[in-house]
Amino acid sequence: MSKAQAGLRQGVHRGRTRGAGEAFADIAPLLAHPDARRLDMRRSLTDPLGGFFVRRFERPTDITLHILVDGSASLAAGASSDPQGLAALLAGGLAQAARRGGDLAAVQAVGGATVLAASPSARHAGLGEEVRQMIAQLTPAGSGIGGLVDAASALPLRRVLVALVSDFNLSETELDALLASLDPRPVLPFWLRDSGLEEPPSAFGLAEVRDPESGRRRTLLTTRRWAARQAEAGRRHRTALRAIFASHGLQPIEIRDSIDIDQVIAALDEVSL
Repeated sequence: MSKAQAGLRQGVHRGRTRGAGEAFADIAPLLAHPDARRLDMRRSLTDPLGGFFVRRFERPTDITLHILVDGSASLAAGASSDPQGLAALLAGGLAQAARRGGDLAAVQAVGGATVLAASPSARHAGLGEEVRQMIAQLTPAGSGIGGLVDAASALPLRRVLVALVSDFNLSETELDALLASLDPRPVLPFWLRDSGLEEPPSAFGLAEVRDPESGRRRTLLTTRRWAARQAEAGRRHRTALRAIFASHGLQPIEIRDSIDIDQVIAALDEVSL
C-alpha cells in the first residue's frame, strides 16, 4: 500500500492534502475546517462538549518518475544481449507508463562524471518513444559513480519514484555509496545482466575480451578452468551486490538478456511510494 504524498497537483496517488476525494481520511473540528457540506452528524451529536465535526478526505496527488540510466562504457558491452537497447526500451516504457498514469517522467543518462543525455519532467504525447530514442542513440562513456551520485543527490526528496537502470558493474563499496545517495527516495533498480558475459566460453582457444568499464580490448587464452573461475567469481560478486541491495531495503529487478514484461509489471505493483 502506498504512502500518502505531499502535493497540490491532482493525480492518482494518495495525497496528504485534504479536500475533495474518495478515500476517507479523518474527522476534524468544523471551526478548523469550515465545510458544512461534510458535517459528520453522528460524531457531532455524540460529542460531550457539543462540538461540530466534519469528515475529511484524501485529495489524490501526482508524482514524478525520475529515470536514472548508468551510461558508462559497460552499457555498450554485451555478448548475449544488447544492454543499451534494453536500457532504451526500459526507459521509454517507464516514461510512457508514467504518462498514462497521469504522472511526470524525467530522464538522465550519466557516464562517469558526465551527463550524456537528459530530458526534463514531462508527460506529453510521444514521450516514451522520445526517451527510447535518446537512450538508444547516446554514446556510452566513462566509468565510476561520481556523476550518478551527483545526479541522485540532486533529485527531489518527495513525490518521486526513482528507476535506476544499470548493469551494476560496480564494487560493493560503489553500489553502497550510490544507493545511499538515493536514500530516502523510493527506488526501483533494474539490473541488466548478460549471460554471455557471466558464462564465458569454455572451449580452448583465443578470445578477444573487452573490459566493460574502460572499453579496452585484450586477447586471452581461454580454457575450461579459466571459464569456470570467471563464472564463479561472477556468482560471488552478484551475491555480494544483492546483499548490498538488501541492506538498503531493495530488491533489484534482474533482467537477463531480455525483458520479461510480467516481471516488470509485478515489481511496479509492489513499489511502496
